Amino acid sequence: MLVLYALLSTVRLPFLTSSGLLSWLVLLVLTLAASRFTVSITTSVGVSQSRKSVADALVFLAIILYAVPPATTAGPATLLAALVGFVSTYGLSTRRESISTTAIAIISTFVSASCYGYLVTIFADDSSLSAGQTLPVNALLVPLCVLAVLQYSLSTLATVYLVNLGDGKPHLLPSQESMVWTLTTQVAGAASAVLFYSALHGAGIPFILLGLLITGMVHLLYRFNEKRLEEVRRAEADQRAHIEEMAQIHMNTIESLAIAIDAKDQTTHGHVRRTQIYASEMGKLLKVGEKEVQALFAGALLHDIGKLAVPEYILNKPGKLTEAEFAKMKIHPTVGGDILRRVNFPYPVEDIVRYHHEKWDGTGYPKGLKAEAIPLVARIISVVDFYDATRCDRPYRKGMKREDSLALLRNMASTAFDPRVVDVFIQHVEEFDCLIAAEDIGEQVESETAVHDYLTKTKPDAGLASNVLGAPDDADQGFRSISEAQREVFALHEIAQTIGSSLNLQDTVTLVSNKLRAIVPFDTCIIFVVDEKTGKAVAAHVAGEHADVFSHRRLNVGDGITGWVIANSRSMCNASPELDLVGVPEEVAGNYRGVLVSPLLREDGAFGAITLYSKSRTSYTTEHVRLLESVCQHASSALTNALTFERTKESALTDPLTELMNARGFYMMLEQRIAECQRMNNESLAVISMDIDDFKNINDQYGHPIGDRILASVAGVIKKELRQMDILARYAGDEFVAIMPMASTHMAASISERIRHAVEEQKFSVRAGAVVQLGISVGVACYPDEGDTTEELLTAAARKMQSNKHARKTVITLANAPITTLDAFR
Repeated sequence: MLVLYALLSTVRLPFLTSSGLLSWLVLLVLTLAASRFTVSITTSVGVSQSRKSVADALVFLAIILYAVPPATTAGPATLLAALVGFVSTYGLSTRRESISTTAIAIISTFVSASCYGYLVTIFADDSSLSAGQTLPVNALLVPLCVLAVLQYSLSTLATVYLVNLGDGKPHLLPSQESMVWTLTTQVAGAASAVLFYSALHGAGIPFILLGLLITGMVHLLYRFNEKRLEEVRRAEADQRAHIEEMAQIHMNTIESLAIAIDAKDQTTHGHVRRTQIYASEMGKLLKVGEKEVQALFAGALLHDIGKLAVPEYILNKPGKLTEAEFAKMKIHPTVGGDILRRVNFPYPVEDIVRYHHEKWDGTGYPKGLKAEAIPLVARIISVVDFYDATRCDRPYRKGMKREDSLALLRNMASTAFDPRVVDVFIQHVEEFDCLIAAEDIGEQVESETAVHDYLTKTKPDAGLASNVLGAPDDADQGFRSISEAQREVFALHEIAQTIGSSLNLQDTVTLVSNKLRAIVPFDTCIIFVVDEKTGKAVAAHVAGEHADVFSHRRLNVGDGITGWVIANSRSMCNASPELDLVGVPEEVAGNYRGVLVSPLLREDGAFGAITLYSKSRTSYTTEHVRLLESVCQHASSALTNALTFERTKESALTDPLTELMNARGFYMMLEQRIAECQRMNNESLAVISMDIDDFKNINDQYGHPIGDRILASVAGVIKKELRQMDILARYAGDEFVAIMPMASTHMAASISERIRHAVEEQKFSVRAGAVVQLGISVGVACYPDEGDTTEELLTAAARKMQSNKHARKTVITLANAPITTLDAFR
């Protein structure tokens, strides 16, 4: 309506007068030319909302010319304002903003022009107005100021408000700097309009030039300032981007540290990510502040940072901690809080780390805080951390199913945990687990349904391990997670560092099986070593279930899966475990569903194997094979050294002819037994010294090979007459010694006499159809009556043995002596 009114009133103007139609057409052309020179009106956040054009000076001039007699109409100025509003925003703003700006310009100009005309009638003389004369400056000053302010307020502020209202953000006002520059443009336009008006009424061209200079200078200054602001905004944007990048690096550093911490505790990176999801989602549900949500996100990573101060053997101890060990464990929240205090997080991460082991009933540590005194963020972390920790397998226990873990959580509500937090968590745990599944960060023990689904999936074919080990079985599982890599590196590093620390065979195999559990799943692990004497693979160590059944396992090389692996020096997996469990009781063998075997290799081939049996896993992946072979590679060298040491030790302490302990081994064993007797209140112990009579004659008559065979036979005879606990050794040549723990003098004498009779009655074959019989001299010494040291006992026993030998020789000599004269006359 206003546009139509303005158009009609403009068309009715006389054509050639100073305030006629021709003058307006000239203004129209100039307005079109100047409308694109604009000043932006921006919000406090730098968003452009509208524009002010330098052509507003021409609109003001139209108001001065046409709003007063003789024209007395706001129409020409309104049309120019509509033109300025449309042209200045066309293509630079949205269609809605352009229409809104144009509409406001029409209304504001019409209103302000009408007010201007009214005020001029008040300040100017009626005679000047009726005659159409040039108005004096003092009559223009106040109306012009009102015109500028009113038009600015109506057009600028109303436009900004309507634009914001359309966006649903009426609270966003123009920035102070934007208001200063647009208002300056408005005032400059009003001043230029006065100068143009004066020039049209006789002041001359200098006034026009001055008006143009004022308008042009203001616009150029704005442009220079706009470029400066653009550079400032660009610099601020770069700085914000840098800050965000540094924040991301900071968080990545924190996450890397968290992975290292969890690796020390033998947990996984998946635990950190799951805890983050649980904690952040719980924070939203419990409507904590933005800073608290950020604290939960970082606290999920860092809540166990203090465990860096706890020894690893305590963190991963399979059994219950002692009081001293638990006291050491309890320092980790305090240590972690002290570490993070120096970081100065802008959100309460320290509260999470320091207080996440506090309990609702006040029995927690380190401060014994109770109920609401515990920070809410710490209460949230304690619940979600407990839930995920119980859902996952750890070195010291098996993980729980969801139902079991939630039941335990319910039971501990109001004692260990905030009942409100527990209730909210249980209500939404399925939603949380869906988020976890979407991000593929599993590792929790499957629920009943999930386990059933897993068991019904198609299993891979049984067969040999892939030649390209480590290749993924499923394209969807192409890369191992960071946590798996961390756990693998950790376990393999430990094996490499500690596996060769002992030359004891039993210590070595125990260490291998313990470290293997961290990276390859199994229910039973058997380490087989080939016995060089029998050629059979013997179970050197068994870990896991049914250890008593498998500890006596002996296999022929080539038989079963394990025997095949040793014979062919190649790993095998995914075959039926029944092939490897021949001879094992059915109630045990029937429980196993998966098997993985890798050989222990040295230069001359396989000398053993590591066999893993699983009850729940029907198949092992090539990744598992790769890991087991990596362990076998480290273990092979250590086991070879241990076996070599055992053989060397055995040869150093064993007589190769009789396979009895030699003199060195006897001395060592006798010293140990004497020390045990001393600890047991001088418990009795006997030493028997034995020497074969005239054995040199056997060697001289039949040769040393026959003599050696007879010596081995004599050792067998003596050993049969000793008790199972007694220790027999070949002392030197044809001398033997025996240790009889807990034997009295009478018992030792009785057994020594039994040995002598057994040897003398035994017929030893020397060649076909020829046998010999031997005599043996025996001496017995007892601890502590006849000595309390090794030398004293051996000396006493040897002295008695020599006495027995001389006495027996004397008897034999007398029995074989010729009859004397005296005897003849008797």
